[in-house]
Amino acid sequence: MFLRPPTVDEIVSNWFSGDGSTMADAIVPPLADPEAAWQAVHRIMQHELSEEQISSLAAGPIEDLLDWHGAQFIDRIEVEAQRNPAFAHVLGGVWRRNTSPEIWQRVEAAREGKVW
Repeated sequence: MFLRPPTVDEIVSNWFSGDGSTMADAIVPPLADPEAAWQAVHRIMQHELSEEQISSLAAGPIEDLLDWHGAQFIDRIEVEAQRNPAFAHVLGGVWRRNTSPEIWQRVEAAREGKVW
């Protein structure tokens, strides 16, 4: 665990090495820097990802961003899903968990009913 919010580079590097805790540190208080986590998601999405990595991205950081910071990120998530089919696909693997009903309705619309 970090004593400061992790940098985008640290988040991405650790995520690809199999350590998702750095991404969680960036999303979940007390060290939350959700902007860094969002940037890290974008960087991760620039790589060719395995199905396992896509699943981990959906069921980890994106779900966590929606749970903890949904109101802050839903507009950007909708825009990204419209412009990037790979991101819309990742949204298909996101589960609701604790996301508010209003935000979740928008997630469902952004992924166009494509759930996996």
